[in-house]
Amino acid sequence: MLAAQVELGKDPAAKKILDAVSKKVSESKGIRIKFSYKVENKQNGYEETQNGYVFLNKDKFKAIIHKTEILSDGVSVWTYNKEDEEVTISNTDTSEVSIFNPVKLFTAYRTGFKYLLIGEEKIKGASYYVIDLYPDSKEHSPYSIIRIKINKASKDIYFLKTSGKSGIDYIFEIQEYKSGVSFPKQLFVFDKAKYPADIEIIDLR
Repeated sequence: MLAAQVELGKDPAAKKILDAVSKKVSESKGIRIKFSYKVENKQNGYEETQNGYVFLNKDKFKAIIHKTEILSDGVSVWTYNKEDEEVTISNTDTSEVSIFNPVKLFTAYRTGFKYLLIGEEKIKGASYYVIDLYPDSKEHSPYSIIRIKINKASKDIYFLKTSGKSGIDYIFEIQEYKSGVSFPKQLFVFDKAKYPADIEIIDLR
């Protein structure tokens, strides 16, 4: 019985799909994504939806949402908060699963998660695989489950929902996805000259 549960935890059908998604992203020259980002607090009924953009090239990315910009050159991460007029610099955290770490979104399943192909779903006439990811160690993960919907034909992620143990869900839905885009290297590095002169810089590296 235990062996069957282990096999179910690493569903080969789900792995095949996730591998195809990851391979497509890793081989792409560059990806530009427009998305909606929804926060749902089940405890108090609070909901908020915002739109944003992600620019991705291998292990480098830039994410823009509301009053926050996050840039990474694959080594360091710069998080700019427009309201506080401050930039926090940290080392890249390859373990964090978040839409604010888009590189990890496409590889999260490889370590620390079990996965299962739930089935297929029709959305606006297109077919999508529905896959659930479960953390190996729920005690050390902020998530109880991550649900991903993947376009069956293109192998692009369309939808991602993280359900937190705190009762807060985050829903990421792709509105536009374009691959093969060329980006200048400077896009993924913080340039102080492009920001307010009195900006505060907090270096945590």
